[in-house]
Amino acid sequence: MKSLLLIIFACTSLGLWAKDAEPLSADTTIVLDNKRIEVRESGDRMKIRVFELTEEEGIVEDEMVFEGHYIDGKTYERRKRSINIPLPTWNRSFDPHWAGFGIGFANFADGSFHFNDIDGVSLRSGKSLEYNLNILEKAFMLSKKANIAIVTGVGMRWSRYRLDTDSYFKEVNGITILQPVPAEMDFKNSRLNITSLTIPVLFEWQSGRKSGDNFFISAGVVGVIKTISSSRISYRSETGKRRSDKVDGGMNIRPVTMDFLFQAGYDWIGIYAKYSPVGLFESNKGPKIHPVSIGLQLHI
Repeated sequence: MKSLLLIIFACTSLGLWAKDAEPLSADTTIVLDNKRIEVRESGDRMKIRVFELTEEEGIVEDEMVFEGHYIDGKTYERRKRSINIPLPTWNRSFDPHWAGFGIGFANFADGSFHFNDIDGVSLRSGKSLEYNLNILEKAFMLSKKANIAIVTGVGMRWSRYRLDTDSYFKEVNGITILQPVPAEMDFKNSRLNITSLTIPVLFEWQSGRKSGDNFFISAGVVGVIKTISSSRISYRSETGKRRSDKVDGGMNIRPVTMDFLFQAGYDWIGIYAKYSPVGLFESNKGPKIHPVSIGLQLHI
């Protein structure tokens, strides 16, 4: 039964894929590689026969290797040996570039792509980092050559923004502001920490493995779902011991945002640039800043 259905599907598929093809008629013959497939239909009866073709000294001989009948919803078949009928398919050797581990420099920008010192927020650029751990990926092919695909998946991101001023983020009367550090405190630094779930929808192009050149370019949108956020300060206590305390959480950070992501690289190593067109804080509830970052991603 399965063999007969497979052959019927093959005949139909090949008829549709053939150049300038027309729908199969009741009596159809298809020659594919060294196989000749004959389909004969009369009323509620369909007969399919497969012949193997061989050529010796210019003479073509055929040998029937399969015969199947479909009558009144029932199938009957007989074969002389197993057969292999090639079906049209796409090359599935596409290796998407999302899963892996990455690290990048994180900063803030405004809507005009001016970086740092935005709306009163200044960061220590060299110490503000983000870490990406992408654990799942899936590619949906868009070309027969298997070099263009839509890529999606799931990942986690840890963003650590270190302020360059003696202040820290805190929500006061429903508005997130930069609160000055008490003068008597032996202050060291303050950080805004955000942990997020990331889900991408990317278009990826690869140069192709057959040429031995595994260059890739990827671009698209990443959905960002905030899971945890906190504002922390580091200081030395009266006993000289260094401490790190959480001073606030939540702080009107948007629960769901999005990023524009661009990636490029070779084989398993790549670079990325990311910018969020949506402000980090809810409208009129915090500084007007947009997350931006560049970094290195190692793909697995």
